[in-house]
Amino acid sequence: MTSIIPFRPLLFALFLFLWSTNSIDCRPLPTSASSFSSWFTPKLYQHNSQPILNLNLRPIIGVLSQSGEPAKHEESYIAASYIKYVELAGARAVPIFHDLPPSHLERAFKTINGLILPGGGQPLEPGHTFYDAASVLYKLAIQANDNGDFFPIHGTCLGFEALAIIASGDNSTILTKFDAEDYAQPLIPTSGAKKSKLLSSLPSSVVKDLYTKPYAMENHEHGFNPDVFRENPQLAETFNILTTSIDRKGVEYVSTIEAKDYPFTGTQWHPEKNIFEWTPDLHIRHEPAAIAVTQAMANYFVGEARKNQHQPESIKEEERMLIYNWKPKYTGKHTYEGEETAFEQVYVFPDGSDWSA
Repeated sequence: MTSIIPFRPLLFALFLFLWSTNSIDCRPLPTSASSFSSWFTPKLYQHNSQPILNLNLRPIIGVLSQSGEPAKHEESYIAASYIKYVELAGARAVPIFHDLPPSHLERAFKTINGLILPGGGQPLEPGHTFYDAASVLYKLAIQANDNGDFFPIHGTCLGFEALAIIASGDNSTILTKFDAEDYAQPLIPTSGAKKSKLLSSLPSSVVKDLYTKPYAMENHEHGFNPDVFRENPQLAETFNILTTSIDRKGVEYVSTIEAKDYPFTGTQWHPEKNIFEWTPDLHIRHEPAAIAVTQAMANYFVGEARKNQHQPESIKEEERMLIYNWKPKYTGKHTYEGEETAFEQVYVFPDGSDWSA
């Protein structure tokens, strides 16, 4: 006769095993500033045969600000859609101000668990604040990952372009013009797509929709010819092309990249817009399946950020740095018929802002 193992004792034995090997974390949340740091004591688990710090259940994502409209002179802004994007997946957001000096950027870097370089419109060459700050943070992330400190970056549109130009050795001439403003398109997978950590982590239904339906919101006038990533030695060494797309004139450009040895991803398209931007001036898709694209991309990035163990020095510093200290402005409201608006809401910061001071 076949013996049957009782389910409840077996489940209890499994719990005891996991608890004894520190595979689960039953610690309560910190109740005071003094217990804050000790609560973050990292533990190890195996990920792809490599030791990775135990999941951080309080992830904080930095989002880099930029100058220009809708901010005024001596101000910078972050579109609220990027803030909501990370919050959607269970993280909190921190503004990283574009004009911070390198030493302050380094301090900010040590408190965040991932970085988003957002879309927008900025000069992508040294001597301009957005690019210089992105370059400092990129190099800090390279150094951190090389030293076993897992730190993810995602670049969207402008941020995607910044990632590639920085990796190319500050060669802004690799950027060329394309006719892809307000032109949502399906993504065309390359041979590298099958081996992609990003794409293999997304639900298969989301990947299928991205390949067959116009759920990738493209809204750019510059980009990269695929040949650039093959001909530039630094780019070829750093990134794999996962997908390309076609502009209105039938010209192919790179639309999704993933670093070979680092947790860095970039999309020329905007995963955040499907849920959080509603301007009638753009043809953004809002079908349930398009919403799922935004959710899946956010879940992936924040999931990567949970592997990082950076932390603020105290609860007070955490509270001081969070985006909750600023109020978003409703910039999507039309003041006259025919007015074009880019974002529903933005956060605006005076130049010289510095929560790390």
